[in-house]
Amino acid sequence: MKTKLGLLFLGMGLVFTISCTKYPPSSERLLEDLAVLTQYDTNADFNLYKTYSISSPVMKVTDEGTVPMNGPTADAVLTQIDKNMKARGFVPAVAPQKPDLGIQVMYFQNTTVYTYYYDWWGYYPYYPYYYPVYYSSYTTGMANIELMDLKNASNDNRAAIRWNAFIRGLLTDTHTTAEITGRVDQAFIQTPQLQTTKP
Repeated sequence: MKTKLGLLFLGMGLVFTISCTKYPPSSERLLEDLAVLTQYDTNADFNLYKTYSISSPVMKVTDEGTVPMNGPTADAVLTQIDKNMKARGFVPAVAPQKPDLGIQVMYFQNTTVYTYYYDWWGYYPYYPYYYPVYYSSYTTGMANIELMDLKNASNDNRAAIRWNAFIRGLLTDTHTTAEITGRVDQAFIQTPQLQTTKP
């Protein structure tokens, strides 16, 4: 009987622990929906630009450093950016031509680990007092698409950023490539100013 009571208390404690897991706050669950945020230089006249170049591959930035991000999803993102730029009137630069605009994609990944515990006092005097420690973690990621003004770069090759798109969401491995590339399209839709009529 005492053994059954002890197991019951332990089971109740585990349920309580799971219910109190700090899996991510609502403010950070936007990533589950692949939220899109864009901003652009309001002083920029995109009609003054015509050609562009996209850096490859996508670069992944973590606490451990920066590494190339290869694979079909990363390639699909670059391809979708290329399609949208062409649809806005821009054309790819052909070497040795210097592009007016440069595009690079950075992917930032961060893992948050929570440590938490609850008080469980056992079934005195048959079980000792102890404080179980539990761990929970979740990983968030954000893609940053940068459009740089290479046409007016300074002598030390510093280029102003004329447009940014951020795509963020929780890495639950539930997003299809079509959903991700759809958010790339959404980033361009949100910035109708990003187009050119330059011949």
